[in-house]
Amino acid sequence: MVIYNSGLDCNYDNNRPPPCWAFRGVLMSLSRLFWLISIALMLLFSALAARIVLIEWGAYQRGARSVEAVRIVQLAMVAMEKISFERGPANAAMGGEREALPLLRQKLDRARQESDQSLSDVLSALRVEADPRYVPVIRKIEAVRQVLGPARQRTDQQVGVLKWQRSSREISAAVEGMVNLIPLMVAAVADLSSIAIQADPEVLDGLTGMRIASTMREYAGQVGSRFTAPVIMQRPLTKDEVIEIGKLYGRIEQLRTLLDIQMRAYKDNPAFRMALSDLDAQYFGKSFPFLDSLLQSGLTSGSYEVDTAELAARYVPPMASILHLRDVILTDVIREAEIRHRQAFNLLVGVVAMTVFAFLCFFVLLYLVRQRVLEPVLKATNLVVGLAEDNFDAPIPQARHNDEIGDMLRALHVLKARSLERISLAGERETLIEQLQVSSNTDFLTGVLNRRAFFAHSEQQLAIAQRYKRNLALVLLDIDHFKRINDNYGHNAGDNILRNAVQMISQLLRKMDVLARYGGEEFIILLPEADLGQGVAVAEKLRVMLASRTFAIDDARRIGITASFGVSALAGEESLDHLIRMADEALYVAKNKGRNRVERAA
Repeated sequence: MVIYNSGLDCNYDNNRPPPCWAFRGVLMSLSRLFWLISIALMLLFSALAARIVLIEWGAYQRGARSVEAVRIVQLAMVAMEKISFERGPANAAMGGEREALPLLRQKLDRARQESDQSLSDVLSALRVEADPRYVPVIRKIEAVRQVLGPARQRTDQQVGVLKWQRSSREISAAVEGMVNLIPLMVAAVADLSSIAIQADPEVLDGLTGMRIASTMREYAGQVGSRFTAPVIMQRPLTKDEVIEIGKLYGRIEQLRTLLDIQMRAYKDNPAFRMALSDLDAQYFGKSFPFLDSLLQSGLTSGSYEVDTAELAARYVPPMASILHLRDVILTDVIREAEIRHRQAFNLLVGVVAMTVFAFLCFFVLLYLVRQRVLEPVLKATNLVVGLAEDNFDAPIPQARHNDEIGDMLRALHVLKARSLERISLAGERETLIEQLQVSSNTDFLTGVLNRRAFFAHSEQQLAIAQRYKRNLALVLLDIDHFKRINDNYGHNAGDNILRNAVQMISQLLRKMDVLARYGGEEFIILLPEADLGQGVAVAEKLRVMLASRTFAIDDARRIGITASFGVSALAGEESLDHLIRMADEALYVAKNKGRNRVERAA
């Protein structure tokens, strides 16, 4: 066994490298390690910072798309509204007298221009966005434009003939042709609303309310259109017309109820409450009673006492209250979306500023660590190398800071003084070395043999057992979830548990048994004169004992622990490493089966 004289000089035995070489290696490796760790931390921090900034940038972009998506939904609803409005002048023209046709025709042409312009506006907005999700919507709106031409032609055919030559069936078909355009627009609005909600789920309630209002406006327009042919022809309503009008009545009333249910979040909004009250007063208070009177006439005599122009003049204006309600909701939706967009922008700016500040702090920290820690450590290493080479003339700087580095420099002064005394302490040193040899065989924490001493002692026991054909068993145990104990209660509590557990285990073992700390929370036991079954029995007894005890972690708390065991036994000429490997494999099986159990080697 080699014994070093002091641990500081550069003399060596048995071809071992001198400690001063190791010091120089530390001098080089610390600097290299510092830069490697600095680069790794910089890369990691950069990746995390980039990830956070990208997330906030995505939120900011979604906010911008949300505002624009809501505005496109508004354009689509306006286009649907204009197409619906166009039915009013069209119905009036089909039912107008010849002398009134020029004026009615002007109103119809103006309504058609507004419809065409609104469709062009929404298509232009969709194409500017260049979002592939808008492609199906563009196709639907293009389909509306294609169908709109033939529907207008049917209306123009009825306007172009004398009133007495007009056909009730053809008038109804012309009205139905314009009505049939709306489902495509409704589908387009639904698709656009879904896209807006994907960009900002917070707009869901508002867009739902807008769609309810738009749908109510459309159904209200369809109810008025159902009276067009009967009013023009001054005939009673057919059974199918009565049924269809009744359905539309029911849908409008359902939508009014749905507004109360769906828009509860807006109950505290004064503008919404006022618009809803205006809707009840205007449309449900004026237009609905007017339709009821027409319905009663249509069910009996068919004498309505109004023409289509007067029908539109009396029925259509109160319907503006529906669109006013929709616009109130739209204003609130856009305002809230813009607020969220601004908040996302502010958050993005804040994240970028914090990231830049964090980078600056990181570089300053690296500089301070380099100046206050690494460079003094490297200088101190050179001083230690000088001391190891018996160069006591090298000056040691005085500590400038009351910190760990200062403590180290002060310690170097003490080390230098102590090194000067070592020549006079040669005899004491030999005694100390002998004591160290004894303590080197003992684990400093638990007081049992350490791993090196266990191997030295166990190799002798194994040789005896193999020579005289005696039994020999080996137990490897590991305390379960010990890292969790350290993490939850601290390393002091973990150390106390290890010491107490070792003391309890020692009490159950024979004097001839060898107990050692194998590493961390893992212990190894050599059982001379014991076969595999006896080894398993000993392990089981230890397992039950540990599981039944509690251990103090402080003055007030105690916890329980468990351990897993792997047992192997000598069967022939196996080596000690082989026995340990078999026990370790059994221990691994015990842990995989749930811990707190004993497994024997296969």
